[in-house]
Amino acid sequence: MEEKKGIFVFKKQPPLNQPYAFLKEMGPELGFETEPEKLRANHKALSLAGLVLITELDSETPFHKFLEGQPCRINIDKLERKKYVLSGSVEAFREVYLEHKEQKVAKALLLFLCQHFPELFEDLWPKHGLVPPVGISLRGLSEEELAGFDLSIRLRHVYLLSSFNLSPAEAIELFALDARPQIWHKTDESVKGFLFEPLLQYMALITRGLNEEHPLREYVRPLLDTLKKLYPEPFALIPEA
Repeated sequence: MEEKKGIFVFKKQPPLNQPYAFLKEMGPELGFETEPEKLRANHKALSLAGLVLITELDSETPFHKFLEGQPCRINIDKLERKKYVLSGSVEAFREVYLEHKEQKVAKALLLFLCQHFPELFEDLWPKHGLVPPVGISLRGLSEEELAGFDLSIRLRHVYLLSSFNLSPAEAIELFALDARPQIWHKTDESVKGFLFEPLLQYMALITRGLNEEHPLREYVRPLLDTLKKLYPEPFALIPEA
């Protein structure tokens, strides 16, 4: 029987700030090895779960320098003076450290990640260690804190894992968004993979896809119905075209 085409909310969502437990559980089903050394080298798998962190600083200066490097693979919002929320996939956090490892904030980030998520980050630890940066603290965000944020913040830091099965021509449309679809299997007839993106990206996908001429229109309508049940705010606000 031919597999159904479309974009679907994945049956299990990564628990907040528990990426290794989720990947270890999903590995046998999705066909990837979960031994830490091999998992850390699997960029696709590391893109299926993520982290939402809070950083508090004694001074704004080091964070401004960090932002000057344009760490665009993670989402960053200022909550108040000297306090920021950062989120992204495990793979995104690894990339951001590697690109900005001379920055004070990046060093503090790696120290936190290696202490709390060693299975996913300890290979990045410098051979000669690093001096813990002073005046920068990080911690994982709780579900209650995340739910208490304004909608504009939640849209950027609440993530959803979905799977897709599309034709090659349809799959191209996913790359038109500011998203990073992970292709797991490709043939001449179908492209299968995953999206792990904040809700804001799904709103963009659905809003564009509801256009009468859009190639994904038939798929985003049922996706919208599902998301309205899971996240009535904001998806219930999207009118069906």
